[in-house]
Amino acid sequence: MSKLRDVATAPGPFASVYLDASHDTEDAAKIADLRWRGLRDQLADQGAPEKTLAALDRAVSAAEPPAGKAGRVLIASGASVLVDQTLPVPPPADVTRYSSLPDLLPLASYLPPPVPHVVVVADSSGADLHSFDGQVELVQSVRGRQHPLHKAGGGGWSHRRMHQRVEDTVKHNAKQVADEVERLVDEVRAELVVLGGEVQARSAVRTELGLDDDLVVEVEGTGLAGGTDDDEFGNAVRALVAQRQQRRDADVVERFRAELGRDGLAVEGLGRVADALREANVDTLVVNPDVLADQLVWTSDRPDQVGADEAGVREFAEEPVGVERNRADDAFTRAAAVTGANVVAGDDIEVLQGVGAILRHRP
Repeated sequence: MSKLRDVATAPGPFASVYLDASHDTEDAAKIADLRWRGLRDQLADQGAPEKTLAALDRAVSAAEPPAGKAGRVLIASGASVLVDQTLPVPPPADVTRYSSLPDLLPLASYLPPPVPHVVVVADSSGADLHSFDGQVELVQSVRGRQHPLHKAGGGGWSHRRMHQRVEDTVKHNAKQVADEVERLVDEVRAELVVLGGEVQARSAVRTELGLDDDLVVEVEGTGLAGGTDDDEFGNAVRALVAQRQQRRDADVVERFRAELGRDGLAVEGLGRVADALREANVDTLVVNPDVLADQLVWTSDRPDQVGADEAGVREFAEEPVGVERNRADDAFTRAAAVTGANVVAGDDIEVLQGVGAILRHRP
């Protein structure tokens, strides 16, 4: 959410656009042009000024088309584009909005806290390692003994000894790789290890790893030699990371419900969540977007000041004339962004008035 803080504190009004940016057909460029023209007209009808539309035009025309299915979000204010972000999947439907507050909730749900992970592509001589701590990706190689690595044909004791030496070398190299993987897992606090590469090599590394089975996932179809499909492997890694993120979100919702049941570090409903946001006491905002979108709350020129009643917001407003009613989903997500709270959203989350919060401390 810290990525959205600058947007949340920028002056409005804002033009927000979520669109399908897929480029997976021969006529994709023509379809994209027609789609943008339609969305531009919608924003114009909603009152977006020409300077804002022109800024969005420039951003749309300058963008490189993505590979395959993708989405895109654009948020502009005045003559500036504040957000131009490719999304991993298209939105369920194209959305345009010209309003006092930016439409940040869909973007927040697409930008959850990253899952730290380690990717291993192994062969008999070692491995290439990619580690990601949630902010920075590091790439390194581990290379062990180079000879002997290939078994010779034939028979007799000399060949058996050679085979044994090859197996010993592969095992030695796998141990080196496993030691470095375990070090990286501790360093980045990895929640996932993706193991690819040659079948025998990755099996040897897996045997040497002293990690929980739930942490390590093997993926077929990649290697350090030519002829392997790196894109397919990359897609598999991204899918696995997304699955871990979904599991993490489910754990957050479960924790939220448990805390509610204990009358502990969780609240729900517009009023109590608004109070917690004003006090910067929200660790994670838990949202049902469909329900919350129908609610209105009071906001002011201070993004962290949001309330179910007008009086509580006016008390701390720098400009009382700036106090107004806005969509709760926009207001709460903006407040979460400026106070450093995370957001978990889902249409299947059952929560009073569409919003709840895990608190940082008991009020």
